[in-house]
Amino acid sequence: MQAELRHVMQLTVQNPRAAARHLLGLRLPLSTVWLMTALMAVLSALLATVSLLLAPDQAEPSMIEPSILAMLQNPLQVAALQAVVMVIMAMLAQGVGRMFGGLGGFADALVLIAWTEALLCLLQLAQIVMMVVSPSLASAIGLFGMVLFVWVLSNFIAEMHSFASAAKVLFGIIGTVLAVSVLLAIALVGMKG
Repeated sequence: MQAELRHVMQLTVQNPRAAARHLLGLRLPLSTVWLMTALMAVLSALLATVSLLLAPDQAEPSMIEPSILAMLQNPLQVAALQAVVMVIMAMLAQGVGRMFGGLGGFADALVLIAWTEALLCLLQLAQIVMMVVSPSLASAIGLFGMVLFVWVLSNFIAEMHSFASAAKVLFGIIGTVLAVSVLLAIALVGMKG
């Protein structure tokens, strides 16, 4: 089991589309997919809490909204938020892809999003270790993680929907993020009156 996980993680970095085919080929039951999503949300929250404890001086409290800072200090809230974000990402990956002729379903998207989160958790763990040894190297790992996340996600969504081009999916992701950001900004302005 551990060797299989290591193999798929390595495949995710080297050939994300092949890793996506492998993960989707497992045809995991939806209950397992939900459990995997919850586990990744909890693990991510725990790692975020450890990061916050190890580097309190690097997080400028005066620059962070007090309500957001309070939430970041509560791992249960962070886990719940992480789970919601993962589900929304899966819904967007499935829905937007379908609008462009894709074939993937919600369960497929959730499997791939949860697996991507597992990859990010490993990188976050490496970043935590490096915070103690070399904070600048920890920052580099964080930047590498963001780039890797976007690349893997683009390839995963392309494979899930049977799209030929991961680059076009990347532009679709950027467009979706911009559209959602604009809609959220309009909604927040409307709520403030």
